[in-house]
Amino acid sequence: MKEDDTSDIPNMTEQFYTPSPCSEFVHDGEVLIAGVGGLGCLWALEAHSRCSELAELLLIDADEVSFEGAHTANCLYLDAGGEGRGAAALPSMATHRLRNGADTIIPLLENAEVLILLAGLGGGMGSGASGELAKIANQYGCLVLAVAGLPFAEQPLRCSIAQEAIPSLESNSSVCIRVSMERLAWQSRRRKKNWITGSGWIGELVEGLVTTLARVGRINLDLMDMKAIINKKGNATLIVGTGTSDDPNSVVEMARNSPLNDLPIEGAKGCMIQVEGGPDMTLSHLTAVTDSFVSSMDPDCQVIMGARVSDEMVGKLRLVAVVSGI
Repeated sequence: MKEDDTSDIPNMTEQFYTPSPCSEFVHDGEVLIAGVGGLGCLWALEAHSRCSELAELLLIDADEVSFEGAHTANCLYLDAGGEGRGAAALPSMATHRLRNGADTIIPLLENAEVLILLAGLGGGMGSGASGELAKIANQYGCLVLAVAGLPFAEQPLRCSIAQEAIPSLESNSSVCIRVSMERLAWQSRRRKKNWITGSGWIGELVEGLVTTLARVGRINLDLMDMKAIINKKGNATLIVGTGTSDDPNSVVEMARNSPLNDLPIEGAKGCMIQVEGGPDMTLSHLTAVTDSFVSSMDPDCQVIMGARVSDEMVGKLRLVAVVSGI
């Protein structure tokens, strides 16, 4: 059977269930975090654990192992014949299964305004179902922000599958970040974190985006601000950096060196930047971080700034930015 031929695919068993305790569907204006495939589900679970009260969680895979510990997740189990078989290296099979099971997740997509989609490309499920999920989400008016993990260069078959899958995901996403596994693994060693779970960067990025959109800060940002920046002509990317309030420049330095930042921001035309800190954060902290971060952008760059204070950020600063017009 050819990869793009679904005529001989057996009847599929798509199951949608929510492990106890049950989480309700998102309300209008909230954010939906979705993990697709094994790696995507792992990333989504870790990210959602940081902001579970502010976002809904959706996990999609053909392996029930991906749902272990997901006590408040909406899980779409795309199994073939109920035998626990995955999609192997057949993305078209995963695409077909998601289309068949899409009706069960429509209520989630109808009520969500932002879909943060996390997937590892190179296998069957992540490569085949992520682009299809983004496409369906677009039909329901979701703003799609995707993070796609690309396989190691030493995996030629997986690299080939990933390269075939990325155009669909990018064309159906407002922002799609390509994450190199080599770069993530290398920098994770320096950070002494597990690269498989995203080494904290992906979790921090998602947490920052969710809190930016869902919580009122000193200077509030909302979805319209994000849309205004993303709609700039050219490429866009998402950036995160963390550090201490004693050294604001270290926050900017980490943001510029983040493995998630795969595009140079010099000359960018638009930037939405949110700075988070504790009660000890001052106006000088905000000025130091924002001025340093936007200094290399286009002189006429449209900058929208937000700020939020939370007790758990005492002594810390975090920068989350959407940069466009690259």
